[in-house]
Amino acid sequence: MERFRRVMSGRLSPKQTDTLQKVLASIIKQPWFDNSERSCNILAERLAILIKMGIEDAAHLQTIGVSWAVSDFIRHGAKMDRANLRNAAHGIERLSING
Repeated sequence: MERFRRVMSGRLSPKQTDTLQKVLASIIKQPWFDNSERSCNILAERLAILIKMGIEDAAHLQTIGVSWAVSDFIRHGAKMDRANLRNAAHGIERLSING
């Protein structure tokens, strides 16, 4: 996650960066997520834009991030269809702004 801290330094506050890191960590550890550097960076950039726009609730960002990940960053060879991935995404531990 250190790479995201470097990418976001100066653009997000430390608290915002921590929120971004927690959200990303919860998503990229999923077995269906394409954990390539490119996918991680794109997702980080998208979420950072939302944070800069004022959306800082971790649970809300996680919901949006999972939706994007299911749409755009499925690991090659994942044996599930998109409907099953969405159902599996509901099993991701929910983040809270206080967590």
